[in-house]
Amino acid sequence: MSLTTVFMGTPEIAVPTLRALAARTTVTCVVTQPDRPAGRGQQKQPPPVKVAALELGLPVWQPETLKGQATAPQLADADLFVVLAYGELLRQDILDLPRGACINLHASLLPRWRGASPLQAVLRAGDAETGVTVMRMVRGLDAGPMFLHERLPLTAHSTLPDLHDAIAALSAVVLGRFLDRWPSLDAVPQDEAQVTLCRKLLPEDGHLDFTKTMVDLERWVRAYTPAPGCWALADGERMRVLEFAPRPLIRDLSPGTVRVVDGELLVGCGDGACAIGRLQPAGKRAMMAADFLRGHRPPAHLA
Repeated sequence: MSLTTVFMGTPEIAVPTLRALAARTTVTCVVTQPDRPAGRGQQKQPPPVKVAALELGLPVWQPETLKGQATAPQLADADLFVVLAYGELLRQDILDLPRGACINLHASLLPRWRGASPLQAVLRAGDAETGVTVMRMVRGLDAGPMFLHERLPLTAHSTLPDLHDAIAALSAVVLGRFLDRWPSLDAVPQDEAQVTLCRKLLPEDGHLDFTKTMVDLERWVRAYTPAPGCWALADGERMRVLEFAPRPLIRDLSPGTVRVVDGELLVGCGDGACAIGRLQPAGKRAMMAADFLRGHRPPAHLA
């Protein structure tokens, strides 16, 4: 007899897992965040999980919050709740509802990088690997015992979009492994001594500090592009920095000082310089630095 499940998720990264779950179980409800204004016109847009659920012919529920919804019929009579990037911390009365377990697929190798921004965290820290962990949900943030995980190697050139897509695909694979072995899997407690945390990122977190090292800055830009985005002040206006590459042979630029050398737009860092490969001036489109230099005078300093 097929497992009955409820899926909770919202962004694009959760869509492959929803499709995998629908192929293996009877999904009685897909719970996702309400449609929100987006884009220049601020028209309400459905979350990607809603779009995928409707394509699959699955019932969709979009409550403003799950607080006080423990008796909602949409959540009744399920063997498993499967959660991936839903967008709300679940209260204990919700976690207690499924007959089997409420599981979360978290985009890191727990207990490393509990929290809201694990993709950015692994790239900025220069981790050699990351992965997906399946855990039993508890009231604490990403603190539940772990059923299994799958590793994903990283390189010095891994970008946030590439990592996003890899984690999205890997999550569906890991869910399949979990379903293959459920309910015979044992959950193992996390090692609290190894916990690291990452919080929700804000636009201000992308404000580059050019006293940092070349490696730190290059990782920062790779980790935060496109979201929340990296930027610096150029003549008092925000300029987004989209690509950054160390130039260790340049040693005579103080942090934040800008110079054009052999057609490259360089900025001084704490231990050398970096070349800005792509950028987006305030109010303009993104462009290669070479195109920027053909039509603009570079700022003398970035702050």
